[in-house]
Amino acid sequence: MPSSENIFIAHVRTSDGAKQALFDHLTGTAELAKQFAAKIGLPLSGELIGLVHDLGKYSDDFQTYIKSATGIYNPDIDDEYVDSKGLKGKIDHSTAGGQWLIESLRKCNYKTANPQKTQENGKLLSNILSLCVVSHHSGLIDICDTSNNAVFDTRIRKSEEKSHFKEAKAKATEQKLFNNLGDHWEQTLVREFSSFFKPLNEKFKQEKISQTEYDFYTGFLVRVLFSCLIEADRSNSIAFEYPNRSHELVFVKPDWQAAIDKIELRYQSFAHNTDLHPINIQRNLIAQTCLENAQKSQGTFSLTVPTGGGKTLASLRFAVYHARQHNLDRIIFIIPFTSIIEQNANEVRKILEDEGFEGSWVLEQHSNLEPEIQTWQSKLIADNWNAPIVFTTMVQFLESCFGGGTKGVRRLHQMTNAVLVFDEIQTLPINCYHLFINAINFFSVFGNTTTVLCTATQPVLDKLSTEKAVKNRGILHTPTEIIGDDESLKHLFDTLKRVEIHDHTQVALDDEAITEFVLDKFDTFASTLLIVNTKAWAMQIYQSLKDKVDSEAIFHLSTGQCAKHRKDLIKQIKDRLKNNLPTLVISTQLIEAGVDISFNSVIRFLAGLDSILQASGRCNRHGEMIDDNNQSVKGQVFVITPVSENLQKLPTIQHGKTTMQNLFYKLSLPENQDKSLLHPEMVSTYFTHFYQYQYDEMVYPIDKQHHLLGLISTGDVRRNNNDVRVKKDGQFPQLWQSFMTASKAFKAIDAPTKAIIVPYGMEGKELIVALCGVKAKNADFYQLVKKAQAFSVNVFPFMFDKLTEAKALTAIGDTGIIVLDEKFYDEVMGLNPSGDSQMEFLSFGFGEF
Repeated sequence: MPSSENIFIAHVRTSDGAKQALFDHLTGTAELAKQFAAKIGLPLSGELIGLVHDLGKYSDDFQTYIKSATGIYNPDIDDEYVDSKGLKGKIDHSTAGGQWLIESLRKCNYKTANPQKTQENGKLLSNILSLCVVSHHSGLIDICDTSNNAVFDTRIRKSEEKSHFKEAKAKATEQKLFNNLGDHWEQTLVREFSSFFKPLNEKFKQEKISQTEYDFYTGFLVRVLFSCLIEADRSNSIAFEYPNRSHELVFVKPDWQAAIDKIELRYQSFAHNTDLHPINIQRNLIAQTCLENAQKSQGTFSLTVPTGGGKTLASLRFAVYHARQHNLDRIIFIIPFTSIIEQNANEVRKILEDEGFEGSWVLEQHSNLEPEIQTWQSKLIADNWNAPIVFTTMVQFLESCFGGGTKGVRRLHQMTNAVLVFDEIQTLPINCYHLFINAINFFSVFGNTTTVLCTATQPVLDKLSTEKAVKNRGILHTPTEIIGDDESLKHLFDTLKRVEIHDHTQVALDDEAITEFVLDKFDTFASTLLIVNTKAWAMQIYQSLKDKVDSEAIFHLSTGQCAKHRKDLIKQIKDRLKNNLPTLVISTQLIEAGVDISFNSVIRFLAGLDSILQASGRCNRHGEMIDDNNQSVKGQVFVITPVSENLQKLPTIQHGKTTMQNLFYKLSLPENQDKSLLHPEMVSTYFTHFYQYQYDEMVYPIDKQHHLLGLISTGDVRRNNNDVRVKKDGQFPQLWQSFMTASKAFKAIDAPTKAIIVPYGMEGKELIVALCGVKAKNADFYQLVKKAQAFSVNVFPFMFDKLTEAKALTAIGDTGIIVLDEKFYDEVMGLNPSGDSQMEFLSFGFGEF
């Protein structure tokens, strides 16, 4: 530790002007990064990148800047004072650390029988670690871009005048920054990496993996290490800036046995119920099968269960037992839609969290309220998933794995040494298939992570068996099916059959005919759910029906409503259904995946088989329907198609419709009369046809020359005969990835969305007022932001621009948090861009965005 009179500053606390010593920040970050990287067997790698990430802050230029910017230097007294506003972001303090790693590791003296291998090892190690350091403010930069420019090499060759490497190195050495590394840390580091790459090299030599997979894993390793650095840097900074929040950053190994005890209490209550419905008996059998499989080795599992089969609780049972068995850190549930996060999270909370201990087990992430361009304050309020059980969305998972910047990748390392439970995996965007597959394989082989793929409609990701896919793209390691073999699956689906599906797609219906069809089924069955493919259709049909039905009986659901709004509406709907009151709901597909609700009849606009079967899971869900003789009857599901439907921006739905029309035709043939859409074998048939002609879409194409899988693996720039390739003697690869180019091109959904906080109800209004009245540096602000996720709506760029033009948006300081004017939110429909909602006006007292 350097003497107090020779202190170099890393940060200055906003609240009281206290100074964080650079030495303390670097060593503290190093210790955290070491802990995080140890989960993948690379603790020294993590320690090194943490130790030198801000090495350039030792320069006189940076110290003068920070002292001027924070008021330590007085412009009227101190000659050293500079205009900090003009220098903000212009003093490079990240390149020096990368240059130190290059200099140290390319001269690595670890001896092997093959001097060339030693040299290549050192070069690879230096590139990987240096890339993390120089990128820790911008997000991972390209090694080479698509024009063959050597971006990383140019950065690492920055002049002393711009990087201050020699100056910073000398001062850090004087402060004994590197002393704790020991005398032979280089050898330890290379042995560490050799151990990591050993299974990868063996698989490659045996031709069990392709060049693409090899390079993908290498590139993904960079991203995981980068995540360790970002999390360590942010956490150390938070602990200094907000001392009263430091306890949030301490990782405590979950007491999985305590969780198991509470889960088993729940199942014991089921066992004591002697009047169990046959559906519940099957749910208990599924949960017991999950318990038995939890003792198996780590890997990839599938849990194929009919809709309404109790997947959430059964998968929780598997995950908690499995986490205890293998001493894992956390369980992450990845959900397709924000609309069902709260429902599933609450189901787990009721079991695990005692009164007064809310939040002790479960963390929800409804939407991403962090801005794209992060300020110092907004970086510190971000969730880092430091909880035993996390509920998040597929969008957030994919953004963490492949998105740009630093906000999403910060959470990536939390997915190692964990259980990942994917609910409704069939909703994975088709252009992300091979990205997802290779990421899951990485977690399985290198991350000490188990993956569970849950759904009633498994998308057979392990059977993308075209020669092209196998050789060049990678396929999912064959999952272990928890339920058992094909016969076991068929028996389960037959036992849990609760609906009949009717094809009414031979004749397309116009608006009037659709309205009449819906009213007819509503009159017949008393409770009807209509699921459409677009928000426009949901709005149109709701408007057509609202004057023809009792106003208390009709409901509209869409993602234009915040999670709290939808939760309140769904509660009203459930209460009516429970009391056998007539109920008609018009919804987008948000309701068809995992929402625990049951109608007597469901009408589904034509879509893919997976969507139709998910919709059927909202019909007679618990087998509760009975006739006048108290005998069980089937729920009724009707598939219709409109005359006109604009799916130009929804090609996956359009392709699913086409595939399903062909499947309906085949099922109508006499030889197929005994086959059921509800059987897993039919789902497999559907996906086989659905994938046909779509293999080129599965690599995330960017343009005619490039796809994202190529950019983050072999690198689309490696196309000429002179490219350096990995040899099959186990020689280490070199990096070629275009990380930043790829991340800028990546969007987990067709268009990026931005989260805005909406003034829904009095609670939403008061929340916005509170956010505007609390300074970001206050710990209460962080808690308010977490609460605000349930009051946020994700909007596409065109809608964001429209609202901005209408002066409907307001930014809260420099936090990046944006709120909506109440005139633009309707208590019935949700987001209302016309600004003519009937909500009572409330002035928030701040300017327009």
